[in-house]
Amino acid sequence: MDLAAAKSWATSAEKMNHGSALVAYETALKFLDQHVTLLSSSSRHFDLAVDAFSCGIRHGELTTAVELVEQGRAVFWTHLARFRTTLDELSMARHTGAALAEEFKHLSFRLRNAFDQSTEDQSPQIRQLTMQWDDVPPLFSDLQKAAEEGPVIVVNASQYSRDALIVLSDQGPVHVLIDLTRAEVSELSSEFRSLSEQFGCSDLQYKLAGILRKLWRDIVEPVVQTLRVLNVRPRSRIWWCPTAEFTLLPLHAAGPYERNRDNLSQIYISSYTPTLATLVHARRNVSQYASTQVFVAIGQGNPDRGKELRCVVPELAAIAQRLGPIVSSFTSLQDNLATVQGALDALNYNQWLHLACHGMPNRTQPFESSFTMRDGPLMIKDIIRSNWQNPEFAFLSACHTTVGDKKSPDESIHLAAAMQFSGFRSVVGSMWSVDDE
Repeated sequence: MDLAAAKSWATSAEKMNHGSALVAYETALKFLDQHVTLLSSSSRHFDLAVDAFSCGIRHGELTTAVELVEQGRAVFWTHLARFRTTLDELSMARHTGAALAEEFKHLSFRLRNAFDQSTEDQSPQIRQLTMQWDDVPPLFSDLQKAAEEGPVIVVNASQYSRDALIVLSDQGPVHVLIDLTRAEVSELSSEFRSLSEQFGCSDLQYKLAGILRKLWRDIVEPVVQTLRVLNVRPRSRIWWCPTAEFTLLPLHAAGPYERNRDNLSQIYISSYTPTLATLVHARRNVSQYASTQVFVAIGQGNPDRGKELRCVVPELAAIAQRLGPIVSSFTSLQDNLATVQGALDALNYNQWLHLACHGMPNRTQPFESSFTMRDGPLMIKDIIRSNWQNPEFAFLSACHTTVGDKKSPDESIHLAAAMQFSGFRSVVGSMWSVDDE
């Protein structure tokens, strides 16, 4: 059996309402993990994980639903994360010693550089290697650790149902049904994306408020009501883990936007995570230097392409004025110093980053999305190759840093995700344009 056959099995089982549907999805996702490497045609398998999640919920297998959606999303980052295992972890997990550690380093380097080659040239070997190092699907008992500092809400849009699952640290997931069709979710995301490209015009605020009210009424308010029933403390932190079209929507900004009524931002503090495993991994890698705030502010207002950003210099000056006296070390790079290599080098020695420049998303070739420096683009490809030591926090004062591949939104290939993968435990990005003011 292969991936196509397993998908056909799942589709037929869904049509016939057959009891084997969940097993079919589990089988298909195992093949997906083996066959889809470095985004090779992953957009063709876009619905697999979200449909598997829906199937798990409809069969009452909520923990399995979480495991399956984790296995089938962010495939690219998942494969690269496997090859970012530290050599200490490797030596503890395996028994073949220094030779294996050296081989692992070599393969890790090859995988991180593989997307500069054609997928056909390297997929068979990379696929074999990823199977060798990690062929165990994620377990809910491990994923549940993501909720140790607050609940994580997985929001899913499948052709079969729209659902939210609240993952808690001390009990099983809690289901919240979302009363929207998938067409309505797609329409909302398309409308918001269109508006986000025109932000800054005051006449669009009314349309935006309408979207945020609908998000509140149909998606977020039912989740908030359930969180209150679960005694989740007001003003505490929650994490959104959206899938499919929900990745394109500003759930954190939802609210009734009416007098004497609270919006979500006044009830809970929202953050996002692309997957539960990403959140678990970020917390596990707490730097021993976390208390040492070594800060760099990088600004490029006169890039090699794109219009001048006149407010970058005063922005960096304001950052320096506020942070300079209180952090352990403060460095500012701008103009001729804010080059591609200059930025990469600075992040070898600084754990905290404020980056102000043009953000250039590429929705058809997402690895070419970039920050615009004085001498050219600092691309996702460059960021992934980095080996920064102990990065902690990045504030990306640039446009559209969370905008990724339009064909594969579940892969989360965008600038903010690249910074997170490179080691930053917390990243602040933008779903829309950032005004130069």
